[in-house]
Amino acid sequence: MKKGLLALGALFTICLSMLATDMIVKQKNGEDWKINVDDVEEVFFEENAIIPEDSTVVDASETFLLFNILSDSTAEVIRDDSGDERSYLGHDSITIPEKVRIGGNVYAVTSIGEYAFNHCYSLTSIKIPDGVTKIEDFAFAGCSGLTSIDIPEKVTNIGTGAFSGCNSLEPRLWVYDNGTKCYGWIGDREKCTEVVIPEGVTSIGAGAFSSCSLTSINIPKGVTCIEKNTFMYCISLTNINMPEVVTSIDEYAFYYCSNLTSINIPEGVTKIGNSAFEGCSSLTSLDIPKGVTSIGYSAFRECKSLKSITIPESVTSIGSYAFRQCYSLDVVIDNSEGNIEIGKDAFRNCNSVTWLKD
Repeated sequence: MKKGLLALGALFTICLSMLATDMIVKQKNGEDWKINVDDVEEVFFEENAIIPEDSTVVDASETFLLFNILSDSTAEVIRDDSGDERSYLGHDSITIPEKVRIGGNVYAVTSIGEYAFNHCYSLTSIKIPDGVTKIEDFAFAGCSGLTSIDIPEKVTNIGTGAFSGCNSLEPRLWVYDNGTKCYGWIGDREKCTEVVIPEGVTSIGAGAFSSCSLTSINIPKGVTCIEKNTFMYCISLTNINMPEVVTSIDEYAFYYCSNLTSINIPEGVTKIGNSAFEGCSSLTSLDIPKGVTSIGYSAFRECKSLKSITIPESVTSIGSYAFRQCYSLDVVIDNSEGNIEIGKDAFRNCNSVTWLKD
């Protein structure tokens, strides 16, 4: 193959990636011309040919933002952990680029990393291009001056505490994916005392309402999982209604909801995650459904007001410290001790434990 290429600027624009092995050129007749770039030694352009710059690409050396390469084609914005004064401080407005050039290669910016802009007090507004799909845990935590942010609809994950402490943001509930996914409360969570989640929602993001001032909430009928950290530290929450379709209560879901007095665990639940109800010190009554097979590590630890609980025969695993420091609790287990895997100190400090079967 001839070691050269004559590119007619009037006919096509060449987009050559340093990571690619093949280049596809669209010809005037509509057909594609496939070239193995390993066979290309030089590229020549006509004198008047115009190769337009991609305006969405920002060179990493020309921006104060820092990036981490995630894959051959994607990157994320990260925080500055160099130990020097944060380079993000002092900026009141930031635009996240759609693409970044690092070492000659171009990457799509798809994520804002953990703690990326944590405690950037001077930041008042940020623009996020449409390519971003993920905002990691605590990405904007403590940005108390942030008053404006638009989250692209392509975002499929907003991490725990991503906007905690952003008390200048207009409080609002974020619902995307055609009204089926609720990311939770953005803005001053102390103002989040009452939330109506639309009936069409089938998924509530992890940590969606953590540290909110909710007193009660109804979960829509289509939600099947209470994800991790969803209501952790909601210390004003006294009661919650979960739909019967819920099958899983994940780790830390109601962690230290210290004023929660009662909760209905739906019959379809099969798993109660690690520390799901740990620190729910006002919880006085609770029924564990007959379909539950596992109770996680510290699941009910420090539930000091629980008086009695029956663990059904279906349970085959109880994690370490599951009921530790439940001082008033009488536990009845509808099984024999040899049929259940029990972790360390699962019932330590309980008032009593009774096995119904030998």
